Parts: sequence; structure tokens; C-alpha cells
Amino acid sequence: MTVTVQGDVACPASVVWGRIMAFGDIAQWHPLISRSIQESMPGPGGGVVRALTTLDGAAVREELISCDTEGRRLTYAFLTSPFPVKNYCATVEVSESGAGASCQVTWTATFEPHDPADGPRLRFLFANDVFRNGIAALSPAEIRPGRIAAP
Repeated sequence: MTVTVQGDVACPASVVWGRIMAFGDIAQWHPLISRSIQESMPGPGGGVVRALTTLDGAAVREELISCDTEGRRLTYAFLTSPFPVKNYCATVEVSESGAGASCQVTWTATFEPHDPADGPRLRFLFANDVFRNGIAALSPAEIRPGRIAAP
């Protein structure tokens, strides 16, 4: 199953990419994440791992699979999550738009729901609660300095 959301952000691509690329600091901008910690040990694939706590207290661990700085594209996968899915892999890509004062963010995930009947609900949840809200929060006015990513 695949879900893709695109959104415009009124901020230069280089600034938005800097926020996304700081993999362990997602709590500083994503409204659903209350805490993020970059773990000291690499994941099973050798990538950086971030441990997240959602606003409702759920725990998520994600591994950075690839980070293409020139292409402004980052791919990560769930190691553990409260979502009933397997093989979850997501890519976030930032591209220039307009005269450089804004950009477009594309967030895509593929996953397999444990129960195929749950697929539409999960697609909606990832598209709207996670991706759409996350993209909207990348606007400079939405950055929350009070939420600190833990070391």
C-alpha cells in the first residue's frame, strides 16, 4: 500500500531541508511528536536511529535508510511502532518552487497492513495526521522552540 502527500511550504527549500535532515530533531517541528532522541547505536541496517514519543505517549523507533543531501531526499523505516503495519518505509523530498522563497515537500510511504481491511484507515491516518500535519508544521511560524530534541 502506498500513500503520498504533497504540500507547499512558505519557506526556502534549503531551510526546510535543514529541518528534515536533522533526523533526530523531528520533535522541534512535527506536531505529533513530543520527544525525539537520536540513539547512539546504529540500527540493523547501519543507519542512524531516532526514538520518538508521540503526544499520546506511544513509542516509535525509526532508522535512517538514506539521506541524499543534493537531491534533498531522506528515506527512513520503522523499526518499531504502535501502527499495525509491516515493511513501512517512507521518503521525504523537498524541491524548490517559485522564486526560491517557498518549496514543495513530498512525503511518501509504502507499508503492508497486518489486516488488509485496516488499509484504508491506516492510509488516511498516515496521509492526514502524520504527513499533512507534518508538512504544514514546516512553515517558520509553526516551529516550536519549546519542544527540544533530547541528545
